[in-house]
Amino acid sequence: MSSMNFFHHQDIARRNTRLLGLLFSLAVILLVSLVALLVSFFMGGVQYQQGPGYQTSTEWALHWDVIVASAGVAMSVIGFAVLYKWVVLRPGGKVVAEHLGGRRLSPNSQDPLERKVLNVVEEMAIAANMPVPPVYMLDREPAINAFAAGYSPRDAVIGITRGCAEKLNRAQLQGVVAHEIAHILNGDMRLNIRIIAILNGILFISHAGYLLLRFGALGGGRRDGKNAALPLLGLGLLVLGAIGVLFGNIIKAAVSRQREFLADASAAQFTREPEALSGALQQIGVAQGRGKGGRSGSEIESPNADEAAHLFFGQAVNKFMSVMATHPPLEERIRRLEPSWDGKYKANPVASNEESSQNKNPQAEHRARQESFVRTLAGLAASIDLPDKVVADARDPEHAKALVLALLLSDDDATRDAQLNLLQSTLTPDQYDDVVAHVSEVKALPLEQQLPLTELMMPALKMMNAQAANNFLQLMQRLIDVDAQVSLFEWCLYQVIWRYLQGEHARKDLNIRQYKSRRRHDAQLSLSVLAHFGSPQAPEHAFEQGAEHFAMGMQLYPSDQLNFSDLSASLSRIDQWNALEKERLVKAWVGCASADGNINPIEQKLLFTLCACIGEPLPELPTL
Repeated sequence: MSSMNFFHHQDIARRNTRLLGLLFSLAVILLVSLVALLVSFFMGGVQYQQGPGYQTSTEWALHWDVIVASAGVAMSVIGFAVLYKWVVLRPGGKVVAEHLGGRRLSPNSQDPLERKVLNVVEEMAIAANMPVPPVYMLDREPAINAFAAGYSPRDAVIGITRGCAEKLNRAQLQGVVAHEIAHILNGDMRLNIRIIAILNGILFISHAGYLLLRFGALGGGRRDGKNAALPLLGLGLLVLGAIGVLFGNIIKAAVSRQREFLADASAAQFTREPEALSGALQQIGVAQGRGKGGRSGSEIESPNADEAAHLFFGQAVNKFMSVMATHPPLEERIRRLEPSWDGKYKANPVASNEESSQNKNPQAEHRARQESFVRTLAGLAASIDLPDKVVADARDPEHAKALVLALLLSDDDATRDAQLNLLQSTLTPDQYDDVVAHVSEVKALPLEQQLPLTELMMPALKMMNAQAANNFLQLMQRLIDVDAQVSLFEWCLYQVIWRYLQGEHARKDLNIRQYKSRRRHDAQLSLSVLAHFGSPQAPEHAFEQGAEHFAMGMQLYPSDQLNFSDLSASLSRIDQWNALEKERLVKAWVGCASADGNINPIEQKLLFTLCACIGEPLPELPTL
């Protein structure tokens, strides 16, 4: 059987997306210009004048002060509509998921179907070296579909329709989840939310035109002066807005189709099993053939599906014109994954579906999950399995908090006693006992596994509301401050949890002023910290290996000039870099850590934390 060339398809999809993105930007600029010109015409910025004398020629007179003012008003109004939508979606993927009718799954759910979905998402996320995202089930959606939403891995969520969970076998579900995680890793979520916000601004043009048309019509017989112009201005805006929405949706659909090709290719590369993803697409084709009333096998019933159609795995909204389709045809996607496909949709055997849905072999599933986790951690350190109880507690909202607090307890007896006294005076007796019960478990874990454990705990920790999360972070900080100093591990653990809980509850911009002008300093500082902590014997050599990835001249900061407060501020600014800049910096970090031919546990810990702080997955570390 011929296999797909996923690297070739990834390159084509990225190139096409850049071209379409440029076209989209030009279309928006042209539309805003036309709106500004139309408004200025009715405001007297463009006038048709006739000179003195009987046969004097006529000409257009341009009043640039009016034109510029009209353009400013038009851009401000459209910009406000875009900003409003951006703010509405600012809390992240959970807003989109809830808007579509999703129900958040408890990370420790024991429902067989939910457990299957949660396990698959957990496996795929950990294999991708990113924290496990929360999962939403669209209970009232029988179609086969899924989506990823959010700004970055910190606030990403995965949504799964009930039809997808019930009708796909485990391998196919893994392919679908890998596809959605590929969207997260490829930066598609931020692009998708930007498109939603911009289209809302374009749509607002039509809304404004409609309101002016209504207002002018209700003006009765007053047809002189500006009142007479209102209906005409409203009609013009209505037409321009409609045209803008039409072409905006066409370009949005074209961008979405290219990103779907890219996610398909990335998922195939990720799982090395393109047949599983192809099988999931074929089940959509099977469901479509059995459907009634022309419904697609992936069509979403939610009334809000059209706005978020480009987020989904399959075509969520039926489009009569192929140019408006947000997803490529099933046949084309399947043939890219399986070039030798015979063109026939093959339904899953009933027994396979039942076994997958009912989870008849939990021991085998658990073993597979643990093996997947071990393989992931093998890239970080020794392949040591996590105890079953630790894995189970990491999924429980209360036990997960106890695990974090237990990780912060010091090895120094006096400091630990002071920390325990603080916990005993702050927590309930049951909560305190829970922390104490987990101390021996977490302290027995190798150092290189203690931080990656937070990847498993993240969905459970994100179950806290905003106030509870803030109280928990304050308690963590008080535990750290007991001995009046911050260790590397304490800083790493707090940074990871703080930033991911920020992504869940309040997307505050964390000290990002002048981030462009300080890029050199921020890259230099992060590399210096990694070099001094990871290679204390030869920090200069390690720093130089990382600095090679930057054209700008960089110098190692002395160790006495480094502090965690400055590093935290620098990482907040780095978080605002674009994807290519971040990718280069992550490669520099890895180059610095591997300069001596060995990535030690301290370097692993720092790499994990640095990547988490800027919303990037930890790359596969080189085998040295």
